[in-house]
Amino acid sequence: MLIEQGRQAALTSIAPRFTVGDLEQALTFYEQLGFVATYQDEGFAIIERDGIDLHLNPSEELPKRHSVCWIGVTNIEALYQEYLPTNAISSPLVAQSWGLKEFSIRDPFRNLILFAESISEEEASAEEGA
Repeated sequence: MLIEQGRQAALTSIAPRFTVGDLEQALTFYEQLGFVATYQDEGFAIIERDGIDLHLNPSEELPKRHSVCWIGVTNIEALYQEYLPTNAISSPLVAQSWGLKEFSIRDPFRNLILFAESISEEEASAEEGA
């Protein structure tokens, strides 16, 4: 296979793969977070929201360690308010000193998704001092 001269490779997307104990339970959980199944069979599902895909693999034996995924967002305050009623939030919305405002959710199978939005240095400092 020849690589085109002068053309760099580029990464174009990412789709974290989570192991789940029960595919139907996982689909119901992620549906309440606004994800929609775009593919599903008995051993695999792809869910999507706003162009972000997650892959779900059912397994009777869950890994000893959970998976973690980071997703950049816009208007994180609105997303946080949207997710509050789901009881899925595992850490509150916090401005971090490294310039991100973040919160996380955990699915029923211990997979963690960290949502983050870039903020200014001034905003990060002001939130830290509050």
